Amino acid sequence: MDRRLASLALLALLAAGPVAARADDLATVRSKVSSAMHAAKSFVVTTTASTGFSVTMTFAAPDRYHSTLAYNGQGRDVVLVGPVAYISDGAAYRKTDAPPEVVAAQAQLRDVPVDQVLPDRTASGRTWGQFTTTSAGPQKDQHLTCTYDKKTFRINDCSNEGLTLTFSRYDDPANIVTIPTNLATPAPGAAH
Repeated sequence: MDRRLASLALLALLAAGPVAARADDLATVRSKVSSAMHAAKSFVVTTTASTGFSVTMTFAAPDRYHSTLAYNGQGRDVVLVGPVAYISDGAAYRKTDAPPEVVAAQAQLRDVPVDQVLPDRTASGRTWGQFTTTSAGPQKDQHLTCTYDKKTFRINDCSNEGLTLTFSRYDDPANIVTIPTNLATPAPGAAH
């Protein structure tokens, strides 16, 4: 009886045809997500935190970032072009050298490490690939779960219990980061 069941199971397996190879191994996902994010000419990331802090950041290759931050009714606008920062609290922009950790944090949005591949997730009738990542931060590391498009390997979102980053508008021609022209005049004798 056992031999007969084994034969039937083998026959059913052979009749089912070839099973699609699982492309979601760690090395493949790591490589394809990295390639997809580096190939993007531009994108927008909207970050919201449970503390009420929010940031909308537009990236335009190769090294331009425009972030609008909001927290406790206050706002700040930051434009990074390479190592130069332009900062405004609602008035004219101040031009300054960007701290290296700020430049590195912005660049991390294109270099999201894939730590572990998780099972796919279906939401609103669409299947997303998933992975976990750890993002180093100035206060503490953030452990996030990210979803990605299974065809393009572009990141859709990353989140944990207190933070959500939503990626959108990939390669949208409207994603333009311009250097501010309304610069504050430094006070006489101030260091540049």
